[in-house]
Formats: sequence, structure tokens, C-alpha cells
Amino acid sequence: MTDPIDQPGPEGGRARRELAQGEKASQLHAALADLDPQLAEWADSWIFGEVWARPGLPHDERMLVAITALAATGKTTQLRNYLFGAVEAGLSARRIHEALVMLVVYCGFPTALAGLVTWQQVIDSARRRGLELDLDEGTAG
Repeated sequence: MTDPIDQPGPEGGRARRELAQGEKASQLHAALADLDPQLAEWADSWIFGEVWARPGLPHDERMLVAITALAATGKTTQLRNYLFGAVEAGLSARRIHEALVMLVVYCGFPTALAGLVTWQQVIDSARRRGLELDLDEGTAG
């Protein structure tokens, strides 16, 4: 049997969305549906069912792209959701941190700072829940 995350379309999209958004995926999906049922459908069928299913970029790299794009555009609420999903999915905390630090060069210090503050909040929350993160000693957090 094929893993749902490997399937295109809504079923695979649902699995990819749940992996990207972590334990809050159902709550976030319901919030979209409350705004407009079509939004929830688009999330599973098009965003995660088609765009996130394209070949050529593994899921963890897509997560880093999404995380840096959300941080670069100041979407800290959505950023927080993806950061929690990334931690829960086992993405390297060091890679996430370094991707956010790169925003200093390309998006400016205030943008990188906002992303890193959000990241620190996620780190603190994850640690309170007993999750171990792979940040090196030389890195904040």
C-alpha cells in the first residue's frame, strides 16, 4: 500500500498538510472551512495536493521554503504553525534556525529578528512539551 503523502490530489494533499501543520492541522483546516468551505478544499486539493506534490523537492526542503517565505513576508501566525509542524515532523532545528538567520542578508534585520523571535517561542514551547531539539551550543535557543 502506498503512503498517502506520496499520492497527488486531495488524499495526498491532506496527508502533506497534516505533516506540514502538525497537531494543529485539523483545527487549522476547520478554521479555513469556517471562513469558506472552498478554502479548505483548495488547501487539500491544490496547495498541498498539487503544488506540494510536485517532483524535484523533498518535503523537508519545501517546509524550509515555506518557513522562510512566511517569515520574509511577516506572516508570523502562519509561520508559527509551520514551525510547530516542522519540529513535530523531525526537521532539523539547526537547519530551520540557519534558514531564518539567512533572512538578515536578503530581507533585513527586522524581518529576520521577527522570524527568529517566533522560532524561539516555538523552541520554548517544544521544550516545555519535552521535545529535544538539535540546536548546537553556539546557536541561540
